[in-house]
Amino acid sequence: MKLRALVTAQLAALVSAVVLADVPLTDPGELVGTWKLEAVAAALDKPRIQENRTWEFRRDGTIVTSGYNRHFKTEDRHEWKYRIVDGKIVTDDPGRPGKTIDYSVYKKEGNELILKGGLEGFYFFRKQ
Repeated sequence: MKLRALVTAQLAALVSAVVLADVPLTDPGELVGTWKLEAVAAALDKPRIQENRTWEFRRDGTIVTSGYNRHFKTEDRHEWKYRIVDGKIVTDDPGRPGKTIDYSVYKKEGNELILKGGLEGFYFFRKQ
């Protein structure tokens, strides 16, 4: 009986490790298109802050974000460069030349995308 409990515990730990691992991007085309940013959160178990923005990843390595900016309380549009490095998204940091903001894909299933990193922690998207 102890062996069964040990195997069950090890299997549960393995499944948890797999579920919580980042998903490396192998093809930049996986991101291309327009994504609606629905919410952000400091952590998965923290309250989500509703958003109403779009992020468009273009094939030429440009990202365009637009919509209501809750920090500045106005509509805005920003455009900068991104690239995939070691399976992660590396973007220029607007207003800080030479600096970058990094994101990893936490989850990508169907039209759902969760990015981890950046300034907010977790970003929850739906494909448009």
